[in-house]
Amino acid sequence: MFDEINYSKLRVNLIKNRPDEFVNIVKSVGTISDINNVLRKIKTDSIKHGQSYNSYISSEKNNDLLEVTSESPPTVQISEVCLNHSAAVEDGYEQQVPWALAIIDAAGKPSSNILGGSTKWLGAYDECLAVTTAQPVNGITYNFKGQYCTASLSITGDMAKYIRRITVGICVPNSCNEADVKYLINTANNTFKASSIECQEPDKPLDDRAIIVLVVVCLFIAVIVLGTLYDIVFIQRPKWETEDQMASSEYEVKYSKKGEKASLLDNADSKIVHEPGLIGKILLSFSVYTNGASILRTEQSKDTITCINGIRFISMTWVCLGHGYLSSFSIADNIATALPKYKERISFSIITNSFVSVDSFFTLSGLLLTYLVMKNLKKTEGKINWGMFYFHRFWRLTPPYMLILMVYVSLFPYIGSGPLWEKDGPEPNYCKDAWYYNILYINNLVDDPKKQCMVWTWYLANDMQFFILSPLILLPLFYSHLAGVGVLLVFLLGTWISTGVVSSYYEIPAGGFAQTEHRSKIYDRPYARMGPYLVGMYTGYLLYKTGCKWKVNKWLNLILWAVFAALACLILYGLHGDDNGSVTLSNEVAALYNTVHRTIWGVCISWVIFSCATGNGGFINTILSWKAFVPLSRLTYMAYMTHMIVQSYFRLTKQRLVFLNDMETIYEFLGHICLTFAVSFVLSLAFELPMMGLEKIIFKREPRKR
Repeated sequence: MFDEINYSKLRVNLIKNRPDEFVNIVKSVGTISDINNVLRKIKTDSIKHGQSYNSYISSEKNNDLLEVTSESPPTVQISEVCLNHSAAVEDGYEQQVPWALAIIDAAGKPSSNILGGSTKWLGAYDECLAVTTAQPVNGITYNFKGQYCTASLSITGDMAKYIRRITVGICVPNSCNEADVKYLINTANNTFKASSIECQEPDKPLDDRAIIVLVVVCLFIAVIVLGTLYDIVFIQRPKWETEDQMASSEYEVKYSKKGEKASLLDNADSKIVHEPGLIGKILLSFSVYTNGASILRTEQSKDTITCINGIRFISMTWVCLGHGYLSSFSIADNIATALPKYKERISFSIITNSFVSVDSFFTLSGLLLTYLVMKNLKKTEGKINWGMFYFHRFWRLTPPYMLILMVYVSLFPYIGSGPLWEKDGPEPNYCKDAWYYNILYINNLVDDPKKQCMVWTWYLANDMQFFILSPLILLPLFYSHLAGVGVLLVFLLGTWISTGVVSSYYEIPAGGFAQTEHRSKIYDRPYARMGPYLVGMYTGYLLYKTGCKWKVNKWLNLILWAVFAALACLILYGLHGDDNGSVTLSNEVAALYNTVHRTIWGVCISWVIFSCATGNGGFINTILSWKAFVPLSRLTYMAYMTHMIVQSYFRLTKQRLVFLNDMETIYEFLGHICLTFAVSFVLSLAFELPMMGLEKIIFKREPRKR
């Protein structure tokens, strides 16, 4: 993205200083998309070197390579059937046959705004695939269809410093393989060369793994249907009948002479309900009725920190907003002009620094963990089964995580198509060499892109690693405040020192967009992300010690809110000058910012929670504690897991590039949010809630004997 902006600046200078060379570039690009020109050149070269298409027109029996040899040009290799059908396209074009015209028309053409970053010319995907050779050419009816291929072109010679890469869609006969298409393109001109070709397979058959996963999904659906029916017929219906009987009895007692005795008899009969066995309880774990009610329930216990619901949901929408912009950038045809304009606006800093939204989740995670564990330690007098402590966490997160990964990786390549569609899916090698890093929660430590799967789940790996280390802080903090704070500070100083050293050594610039280019050094690493988690842990301890009751003077409260609001604004908007290029931070200042800004953000979030939980949040607590946030916050785990899948599907199925502006982004963002939470609701019903129900069955404790 940033490379394209730099290249666009060079192209602007090229037009100013050497306009004739830019014109030649555009002309050369035009020859690539003119497939008729390509075919005519191949035909001319073949005839020149003693070959004739007529000798191949009636021979469509094999795909052996046809070698045309001469001293100049060098040996040409193209499959015989592809050559025949390409000749038919050229001849059909000359005779104005509709299907041949469609093949020519469907190819991508150079567009305007090349200077603004429009270097993807996709053509007409559906028009190409709709081509069938129904009309004969020269008395012969050919049997092939249109095939859409995407070519990634690199420029040769000195012009490479002005244009990095061009992507063009080409429509060719489906008898041509990717090697044939590459030869067709490279024959067309001497300016651009095809570095890679990918031909779409819209009717790609399911492989064995996809079939197995589809069977597993069908089994899940069957169990969910059975569980829901069992719940409604044997559990819910008796309850509904009981409620009707009680309502009827109350009416009769009030308006008839049957008396209280009849009402009591009816109530006694209504208490007879079905008691499910083990199989019944397992089926109930998959009930859509019960699980849906559990998600949508807005009632909470009295000791719940209600403001966390709003913070969770708002942070999740912020994550979607930031990733949505990045997705839009990749399919925009004006990225080189739009992004610099965006970065000039100080309001856009909410996007460039949206990566701290994940640090809000780290803060929440550390706070809730400490608050709940401290209360449990007090209740059990310091006795906790740490093995079960870890296992419960692993069970809650991992089964739905792995199920989503399995379904996504196996079935995603088959659910869409388009000129931008990746026929083997977005994940390298179907995650065959990477999934075990995810299940072990160490995928944030992997540098090789080919061994990364669902890269956005680096957050889950960090969170699990922090959770595993948490007893080293929780136990000292429970038994001795001084010792606990000492251990916590050791972790915090270690985080700061390691982040600062790495940032300074590699000269990593400040800011979110810049840091994503250094994922393997600082962005994904636990040593750079633990600060907010530690702050959250100490805040959870303070809430536990104060019992969520702490009165503060009104004016001091306002001052504290103003201070932390100013710090939060400094984190979000303080890099505006560096982002737009008007100010260049030194390596030392950038390293300082990279070291402490996430921790300071965690402090700001912690203050909001602490203030709201202790009754000092005012209208902010009222907003964040809105009951509508309760069910939405329950879906944030699934939303984080699936939001990139939803956005990837939207991006990869686009058949036209978008013109990036605020209104386009707003509509996309609202669509992403609604679809993400809709998908999350379904997957919570299918995967997350059933696993939680099974956990209660497997680890159910026997009632204590009195």
